[in-house]
Amino acid sequence: MGELALVGGLAGEGVVLRPVEPGDLPALTHIMRTPQVREWWDEADSPDEWPAGNTSKRYTIVAGRRIAGMIRYWENDDPRDQHAGIEIFLDPDLHGRGLGRDAVRTLARHLFDDLGHHRLVIDPAATNEIAIRCCAAVGFRPVGMMHGRERHASSTREGLVMDLLATELR
Repeated sequence: MGELALVGGLAGEGVVLRPVEPGDLPALTHIMRTPQVREWWDEADSPDEWPAGNTSKRYTIVAGRRIAGMIRYWENDDPRDQHAGIEIFLDPDLHGRGLGRDAVRTLARHLFDDLGHHRLVIDPAATNEIAIRCCAAVGFRPVGMMHGRERHASSTREGLVMDLLATELR
């Protein structure tokens, strides 16, 4: 796996994060359309729209030879508040195997060590227990609530803001 890190990928313990390629879109679209992912990810965030006009950097999560999901980050480059944020989805058939934690940890190390960030944020829906447990296992801690954080279907939902300092990564 170490060779992939040299050609644009990031190697974790059990996953490789590599830039999303056009050939990944069918598998990622399939994963996004599963009820367990669709509950948290909006239809408007279609993989078909990813390459155009968005400032986030996206990686396909690969476990073995299988596309397991997608993780992305965005950056705030204001010198007084420089930080990055992370979002992830994982194939529900692969939940509970530590792949999400490995992907979040791998990307966090890259953001801290290679890109120089000192703080990361993530803001899952407050009821998304799987995402909250995943992020907490890496060291993210709750710091507040965002009321009406996102519109989903015909309602809004609360978001749990979590952050992680470079010194707290597990």
